[in-house]
Parts: sequence; structure tokens; C-alpha cells
Amino acid sequence: MSFPDPAGALSGERTGNICDRCNRGLQTWDVARIYATYDKETGWTLRRFYCLECGSSSIESGTKGADEVVADAVFWNHRLAGVRVSDRSPPEDGNSE
Repeated sequence: MSFPDPAGALSGERTGNICDRCNRGLQTWDVARIYATYDKETGWTLRRFYCLECGSSSIESGTKGADEVVADAVFWNHRLAGVRVSDRSPPEDGNSE
């Protein structure tokens, strides 16, 4: 069973520049930490956007049946660039394909 590549899908995704936890504004070239989930109908969806100080680099407890990912990305002019996955929790039941 193959799961879609989150790094490729999230590269180029448009985003705001405010950390969801501390409200710090990120600038172009800053590294952001993101949390995203996958759904068959919509693909990868960005759920949370954090500065590195606020975002966890791992998924502590995965959501049952969800394909989830935590990744770091360069914030570039309100887009994600150079996305690199740091943790992923694919669904055990295979609903992500």
C-alpha cells in the first residue's frame, strides 16, 4: 500500500506567517513547523503553523484512522518551501490510499 508523499504535496502551499501558539510573526527565510493531515477527497491539508520554539517535532499520540505529519519548512513569501518530514503517523487501517 502506498501513501501520498506529504513533503512533495505541501511544498508550495500558501500559508499565513503567524505562529498558531505564540502569535509571533515569521519572516521570509525563517523555518516553520507544520502539522497536516491527509484525506482522500482533499489530499494533504495544513492544520497548524508554528515557529520552531512552539511546535513539537513529533506526534505524541496519533489520531486513530488519520494520516498525520509534522514537518519543518522554510517560510518563503507566504509559501512553504523545502518541506522535510520529521514525524508521520500513517493510519493503521489503510484509509489514506
